[in-house]
Amino acid sequence: MKKIILLALVITNFTATAQESVLLRLNYNKGDNYITNVELSQNMGGQQGEMNMNMGMYSTVSNVDDKAIILESKIESIVMTMNQGGMAMNYDSNKTDEELDPMGQMMKSQFDPILQSTIYNTFDRYGNVLEVRMEPKPLPGMEQFTDNQNAINFPDEEVSVGSSWTSEVDKQGMKVLTKYKVSRIYDGAVFLHISGTVSGLATGNIIGTSTVIISSGIQAASTIEMTMSVQGIEMSFVTSSTMTKM
Repeated sequence: MKKIILLALVITNFTATAQESVLLRLNYNKGDNYITNVELSQNMGGQQGEMNMNMGMYSTVSNVDDKAIILESKIESIVMTMNQGGMAMNYDSNKTDEELDPMGQMMKSQFDPILQSTIYNTFDRYGNVLEVRMEPKPLPGMEQFTDNQNAINFPDEEVSVGSSWTSEVDKQGMKVLTKYKVSRIYDGAVFLHISGTVSGLATGNIIGTSTVIISSGIQAASTIEMTMSVQGIEMSFVTSSTMTKM
């Protein structure tokens, strides 16, 4: 009899877990602070070379209302190594001018305006990016670091294990179709499997994972790998990020 009761409890618990469903929304609180770390690796093939970057960012939730959430961020550190055409370049924002080699000092002049700028990301509750702006002024190429800051588009309905939804973005002549599928719901988080395709000026595939905290909607951890072909040149990009509340 005890074995039967134990078995019944196990089955009941499994069924309850399997049927768990949650509603994903951004639920930032004004005044909350976050630390984001992003690691970016690019392999552009052949003479195009490769690049590795680590970026640390501090963010404050400066405004929350029914329609929009504004995240005010400053990039606090950038470490980058690049090898292009046999030429190695290194930069570390934590080093002084004297500690940088001539190439690093040249890169410092390009990165300093980024480190001195404030980034304003405006989201809706579904995680859609409504606006990205920088002050004192926009910087060319900076959108690749800021547009997707913790960006994920949540579906209208609640999700459970096995649920999936898609989002589509057209940017710079490329159409990116991304599919999110819930692989697990555990310990206050939703675990997602990510897949997708790239078409247009470039063709390729996307694969990755993401962990979303249910209470806040933030991506606590995310890893995305994108492989693309552009005019016969094969490229790969791997982005890993973590976001932690302070």
